[in-house]
Amino acid sequence: MEKEEKEKMKKHLLPLVGLLIIATMLLTACSNGADTAETAESETTTDAEPVTVGVFVADSFGDRAFYDIALDGITLIEDDFGAVTHTYEGKLDYENYKTLLTNAAKTDDIVFVLGFEAIDAMLEVAPQNPDTLYIYLDGVLDSADVVSLGYKDHEGSFLAGALGGLMTTRTDVEFINEDQVIGYVGGVDSPVMQRALWGYEQGLKYVAPEATLEYIFVGSWVDPAKGKEATLALMEKGSDINFMYAGLSGEGGFNAANEGAETWIIGGGADQRWLGPDNTIASVMKACDVSIHDLTEMYLNGELNKGDTFNWGVKENGMYLVMSEDLVPADIVTTINDLQAKIVNGEITISEFRDQ
Repeated sequence: MEKEEKEKMKKHLLPLVGLLIIATMLLTACSNGADTAETAESETTTDAEPVTVGVFVADSFGDRAFYDIALDGITLIEDDFGAVTHTYEGKLDYENYKTLLTNAAKTDDIVFVLGFEAIDAMLEVAPQNPDTLYIYLDGVLDSADVVSLGYKDHEGSFLAGALGGLMTTRTDVEFINEDQVIGYVGGVDSPVMQRALWGYEQGLKYVAPEATLEYIFVGSWVDPAKGKEATLALMEKGSDINFMYAGLSGEGGFNAANEGAETWIIGGGADQRWLGPDNTIASVMKACDVSIHDLTEMYLNGELNKGDTFNWGVKENGMYLVMSEDLVPADIVTTINDLQAKIVNGEITISEFRDQ
């Protein structure tokens, strides 16, 4: 009897054992397949080397304007593309420019170059390092060896001039005198600064034909003391709106206002309203952070080639104006926004040079 019971149990257990063996084989196969897929994915990820990007400035970071906006561009490409980034400071030394730009080619796929002082050095180094793409920001260059992107400073500055022109005619507004004079403090006299000055004057004359523009170039991007001195000198000439387009030197104008000078300030290159929140009515924005992001994306997509040139203004979001609407009368804010829209749709055309 006991023998028969054992035989019956065997008959029931054999199918179960077979099923367990099959199930184990299936699980093992699935596991091996998953491991293989994970390994393949891992190998693919490992094989895709991150893009390496250098950002070179002719002087130093810390200007809290154009150069420092480039640092925001670094953050954007690190976050969006996993880029490995490096920064280089030329310290206004031509030999140092060449050394740094040459060394950058040893590690970087792309090198963004900011500062007109470094153009010649870049054009010398670029052909010697054909595997690295040098991109100059802040001017259109006629060179088959690099990519270049200019900004329509005259468009952004036109809006600043129009704002200054509308404000200086409003004697009911604090700090505004009857002289109808606005001022411009530039950094180093250069084509970029001249374009900005000319655009500023066009904006002024568009809204206030009888008003006058006074300007001073301080000869440096990093001298706030000279910027302050220039601002006070313009005020002596009757200027009640002063546009600071001078990098770190421009902070002298904000310092003067913070110390009690009765002037309205317009920042330049970055949103500088925080430097003098009680006196700063606007800032002209030059979006090189967006440029660094977008050009890096084009490079990764195979859409960027040596010799390519770009010129971005208000329509392309390369230049725009941000206003302190708590300080600027509402009707003036509306007018400036309308002018900005007209530049975008082509109703207003601003010339780049005085002889155009």
